[in-house]
Amino acid sequence: MIRKKCDEFPGISSIRHVICDYTEKLPEGEFDAVISALSVHHLEDNQKEKLFQRIFDKLPKGGVFVNYDQFCAGSEKMNRWFDLYWEKQLTESELTDRDIGLWKDRRKLDRECSVEKEIEMLRRSNYSEVRCVYSYHKFSVIVAIK
Repeated sequence: MIRKKCDEFPGISSIRHVICDYTEKLPEGEFDAVISALSVHHLEDNQKEKLFQRIFDKLPKGGVFVNYDQFCAGSEKMNRWFDLYWEKQLTESELTDRDIGLWKDRRKLDRECSVEKEIEMLRRSNYSEVRCVYSYHKFSVIVAIK
């Protein structure tokens, strides 16, 4: 996926793609922006907070962290509604029963928190501005500025 994404930015030398285990450490240097997609929700809350602080430490003043991810709704009733909605989308799709079963197995690895909880984690990491700029059911984009 990273190699394919790199091919989409030919001739732009200021974009650097790095493969690493961000739960351990981030690459050397400072970054103007850190963008994550559908990854952080696999971490436990304490790991998320450590990661958000690590990212904060790598950003210059005014640098930005953008996280597009999967979240729970914050209440059991609303979360169940979110889950049923996505399960219905899958069962009405052209996916096979095997594919849907694999999706359900992967869901066991999810450690979702609510958008509100993640915003609080980011604020505790000292970001000066934190906002949810997009949300649709389980998926949201949170932007945090140092």
